[in-house]
Amino acid sequence: MAVKPPVLKGVVRGGVVVLESSAALPEGTEVQVTVAPIPFTPEEQAEFAGWEKLGDEAWAMIDEWEKEDARRATG
Repeated sequence: MAVKPPVLKGVVRGGVVVLESSAALPEGTEVQVTVAPIPFTPEEQAEFAGWEKLGDEAWAMIDEWEKEDARRATG
């Protein structure tokens, strides 16, 4: 039976992960950091859901529009 490693929480300050004050690890302990998901507002979540519903045909149209815009900008 594998032992599940503990989960410790912290925040990044000045580019360094600072663990909660209750976390005490011996010097030299190897750690693996998993970034928590970024919370989105309900409005952002609804927008993302809408984009996910678009079919391949709609994405192809958007790609063509972007190419046309790029041609107009350079021509």
